[in-house]
Amino acid sequence: MRDIHRIADIGGLFLLLILISVRNYGQNPLFAVDSMYLAKHDIVYKTPAYEGFEGFPLGNGDLGGMIWNTNNGIEVQLNKSDLYDRPNNESLATLRGGARLTVDLGAPGVEWIYLDDFDGRLSIKNAEVVLHAKTPFMESRVNSWVASSKNVWCFQIKASHFKQLKEGTKLRVSLERWGSRTFPGWYGGFSKDTKSGLGNANSIIIGKDLVLEETFDGLRFSVACRILGEETTPEIISSNRLELKTNSKQPNYDLTVIVSMVTSNESENPTESAVQLLNDFENRTLIKEKQAHQEWWKGFWKQSFVHLENDYIENVYYFRRYLMGSSSRGKYPVVFNGGLWTWNHDVRNWVTPHHWNTQQQYWGLCAQNDCELMLPYLNTYFRLMPNAEEHAKKRGVENAILWSEPHDFFGSMTFWDRSDMLNNFTPASQIAGLFWEYYQFTLDSVFLKQKAFPFMKKSAEFYVQKLQWDSLKNEYFIFPAQPYEQPRTNQLKNPVTDRNMIIANLSNCIKAAEILQTEVDKIKQWQRIIDHLWPIPYRVIPEMGEVIELAYYPDGTLFPKVEERGRWLNIMSPNTSVVFPSGVIGIDQAASREFKAASTIVRHHLPTANAISPDPIVAARLGMGNDVLKMMQNGIRRLQHFPQGLFYNIDHWYNLSLYRDSVTTPDITAQRDYLYDERAHYPNRLPAKPFIQAGLEPLSIYGTAINEMLLQSNEGKIRVFPAIPDGWEVGFKLSARGAFTVSSEKQKDGTIPALIIESRKGNECRVVNPWPNSKVEVWNLKENKKQVNHRILQKDVIVFKTLPDQNYLIVPEGKKNTLKQTTYKGVQNDAPKSFYEAALGKSRNF
Repeated sequence: MRDIHRIADIGGLFLLLILISVRNYGQNPLFAVDSMYLAKHDIVYKTPAYEGFEGFPLGNGDLGGMIWNTNNGIEVQLNKSDLYDRPNNESLATLRGGARLTVDLGAPGVEWIYLDDFDGRLSIKNAEVVLHAKTPFMESRVNSWVASSKNVWCFQIKASHFKQLKEGTKLRVSLERWGSRTFPGWYGGFSKDTKSGLGNANSIIIGKDLVLEETFDGLRFSVACRILGEETTPEIISSNRLELKTNSKQPNYDLTVIVSMVTSNESENPTESAVQLLNDFENRTLIKEKQAHQEWWKGFWKQSFVHLENDYIENVYYFRRYLMGSSSRGKYPVVFNGGLWTWNHDVRNWVTPHHWNTQQQYWGLCAQNDCELMLPYLNTYFRLMPNAEEHAKKRGVENAILWSEPHDFFGSMTFWDRSDMLNNFTPASQIAGLFWEYYQFTLDSVFLKQKAFPFMKKSAEFYVQKLQWDSLKNEYFIFPAQPYEQPRTNQLKNPVTDRNMIIANLSNCIKAAEILQTEVDKIKQWQRIIDHLWPIPYRVIPEMGEVIELAYYPDGTLFPKVEERGRWLNIMSPNTSVVFPSGVIGIDQAASREFKAASTIVRHHLPTANAISPDPIVAARLGMGNDVLKMMQNGIRRLQHFPQGLFYNIDHWYNLSLYRDSVTTPDITAQRDYLYDERAHYPNRLPAKPFIQAGLEPLSIYGTAINEMLLQSNEGKIRVFPAIPDGWEVGFKLSARGAFTVSSEKQKDGTIPALIIESRKGNECRVVNPWPNSKVEVWNLKENKKQVNHRILQKDVIVFKTLPDQNYLIVPEGKKNTLKQTTYKGVQNDAPKSFYEAALGKSRNF
């Protein structure tokens, strides 16, 4: 497993120094962050979660899963990022579930009817779950975390028994794996072959360790379990299940359960390696492993900071960042349909990765200074370039790459010829955009030369060969084609999504080639294409104004017809793709026709289309802060279905409610009924409950939108607070293109005291003046606080040269000595939070 670079905890401080450079340049004069700040975002359950989909997510980037309560203890679904088997009779390449761990305390220590007290919490600050319960029989506490540098999950368990059990109990740990069907088409067709996906589990005992071995086509993995602190006896119950019991009853016990998982992707002998992980953990000692775990997460949180006016939305933001740190450090990208956070055997709705959904997990990571978390995605797609070349050749283009919208992470283009996806050619260029983004934020020239530019160039080459020339119009065109997953027809001409991604990718290729001083002839060819593409299709819609449409019919009329416009237009927002994900226009083009048309579309975005639409990001890129807030509020109300903060990625779950015809706003108030009403079922009569799982796209969309509200660097310069809602007080430390880290704050009255720019690579810095038409001073904070020469360009852009690893302060002229440092404080959260119909946490109900 790949570690993100570690950052030392200087002098025992955590977040007090969060805004100091990781290279220790001295305290940030703008603001400091109290060490308890993130504790205010603990997610608190005052009633146990007895359902897997309500569990707390834990992980180290590769190994992870959900932990929840049973009447007698805890249950855990252990998953891993590389548990892929090959296509089978039921489904395509599938990310399988790992194993199930159950800890039985020997008495109803968490059963609702006996509860005197309960507190369960996920500390995202420490990446740790603490479950504390008290009944007439016992008081128990479980502290759980996944080691940051090795695939070992730890459970520290303490229990004190009361007089009803004065002799105490024995503790039993069960490790089992029962494979199952995945139900990839759960609300459509599904396999009735109950033998599908069962696997070939084998139980063995090594010393006093439990070991489960599993074999699938192309995959072997082993899970090992050990108890530290008590004498134990292991027992094989079946080929799929083992148990480990303490040898004697204890009135009080303090023990630790550790579990490891290793796959054949990592070791020729997964069983031997899994046991060795337990040995390494035990030999290093629990204390040192936990210190290392806490150290890693301290370093992770130090890399960036966000303070928002709305505590709930800020909580959602940090939860998303926590999830990515917990799941995107393995071999493969995070899958959108549940990630590591599935709970029910091998059930995973939508087995096949879809490009549009998958990429969303990787939007905005670089802005959070989490570029390392993008590597599983980038390395996977780079590794599979030969498969994409074969697919391009199949579509008639040589020496280029083409990704079909649905595919797997072994390079198979799954149902590429499905009619609603057949002629969508944009995925490769959108993936290329993320390669370029990684370079822009890191300025890693080796990555640019060896990975980014080769990928970008070959994705561009598909269009270079696919485009046709219209000599009468003196422009290029493409036919047949279609916008993203267009269900109406794939026989369209000149989709706006192709146009925007061609401009974006070819423009980026030109910049990359100029940096690398290569491809002179290609630069000319790419520029000619950019200069001669078809125009944007515009249309005036009554009561809306002028908007961007999707494409043209072969006869040149606009697609769709006016009478065909409807909800499906907004699902993936292709008509705002000129803003995002292409980045063709931004705030600099505020007076342009396309900017105004995109703004009109955003203002009229349907409230019922939230799950996978990037329009909140679009609104932020257009400077529409109040609209971003409105869309986030709407999306949280409708889509944050789960109490730990997970969302679902489809807007229509209210259709499963038995009460949808009985309430005024079922699309809001009945969205969560399918979770708890066991009568809810799909049209095919399958019950809803077995298929309940998270979808990760909404969290990523809102997290990215928040980054863009606070800081933008997509137009060749840094712009702070471009889309802040009215009256919001905010502060941030985020990353900008050009390898800069930017810190600033905006007070309630709109005052911006100063900016701090950390230059990691010594690039020239360009910043839009936060104090329009006012004079500023630029100071080097390292070199004896020396003032730095700067100049002001057109459009009030401050430009100055930087040196690597230096911090710069930008302030209004004469205001340097009047700065007053803000301290952002936090108090540990001890209660659930609510947001209209949504909630973070569970209230006490006993």
